[in-house]
Amino acid sequence: MLGVLGGLYLVQGIVWGFGGLLLLPRLAAAGVPLVEQTGILAIAGAPWVLKLAWGPVLDTGWARRVGAGRIAAAATLLVAAALAAMATLDPPAAHTFAVAVAWLLLNVALSLQDVSTDALAFDAVALRSRGRAMAVMLAGHHVGAELLAGAVVGAVVASRGLPAGLLVLASASALVAIAVAITTPRSGASVTGVGAQLRPALMALVRARRGRPVLAFAALVFAADVLTSAVSGAWFVELGWSPEDAVARVVLVLLVGNLAGYASAAVWLDRVGRVRALQASCALLGAVWIIFAATRPWWAIVGWVQGFVAVQSFVTAWLYAACHAVLMDATAPRLRATQFAILTACLNLPRVWAPALGAPAIAALGFGGTFAACGVWQLAMAMGAVAVGFSPPRVHDADAD
Repeated sequence: MLGVLGGLYLVQGIVWGFGGLLLLPRLAAAGVPLVEQTGILAIAGAPWVLKLAWGPVLDTGWARRVGAGRIAAAATLLVAAALAAMATLDPPAAHTFAVAVAWLLLNVALSLQDVSTDALAFDAVALRSRGRAMAVMLAGHHVGAELLAGAVVGAVVASRGLPAGLLVLASASALVAIAVAITTPRSGASVTGVGAQLRPALMALVRARRGRPVLAFAALVFAADVLTSAVSGAWFVELGWSPEDAVARVVLVLLVGNLAGYASAAVWLDRVGRVRALQASCALLGAVWIIFAATRPWWAIVGWVQGFVAVQSFVTAWLYAACHAVLMDATAPRLRATQFAILTACLNLPRVWAPALGAPAIAALGFGGTFAACGVWQLAMAMGAVAVGFSPPRVHDADAD
């Protein structure tokens, strides 16, 4: 089952890698204003907040009988179709409005795939293994982003153009959908859909011990990471790198750093303690950004930038795995899809507003000042993780992998 979950997250990584490593650098190199680049990202962030509407659907008796895996497979096919459709928008810089609309619809389909995949994880993974499962799933995300979309398809795009690369990504997504549909049968479970109403599920979270601080923390913890990702294309241009340079110099480093982080998290996260890992990774990520900002004169050294990217990606892997696992622990079993969708919608709130801060932040602070500010923010999140006092996980799920 971990392979199925990892494959579904691989498709999410395909979309993320296409946007960050293939689409944005080309828009930046073509002279598309940064405000338009970040605007495309911000628009596409809306489905990741509104995805909480999918949670009640996945908690209905009908959806549980069909099986979260089957629903995830269907949503993945929609993602493949959307990627194929985007192949007609070439060059993207000449179709920015159409690209924004297509990117929005693609992310609507992907948000359904995400919620159904998470519901499948709740149903199939034991409580004691949640940290390992999240590490495997997020590792799959980065295999899709850096290896498949960045390195493999990046080479295809460089030689044959963006439409050819998009068709490769669409084909890979379709293959994953077919494999998941074949290997994940209908559940046949008879479960009352008590999570079919969003408000009761939300109120149960709010009234839980430390519920409101947990929701607030989830809404803020990834803001700095989203902002730095949004300005990455413009940062590469500032460094004098072409889109091809960025792919050649960064993608493999990102992949190695992320996979090393998730591999180590898969082994140690549940042993170290998910809450302790969350606190430590927040603090370390903040320190890494501040140190990098303080070494602005060394940015001309490619090896130094690559070293920063490797360390940052390793620490971020631990942060994401720990945060998602901790939030899984904060849900009630019969409301698993709805409450986790609410919590991860909070995680994705920064996708709506943080990219819009990119252009004014760079104008006011420069890239170095922006990285330093993001580091200070992440240190504040580390203190917030301590202050929230996350409740220990409740042993309420089926103990079977």
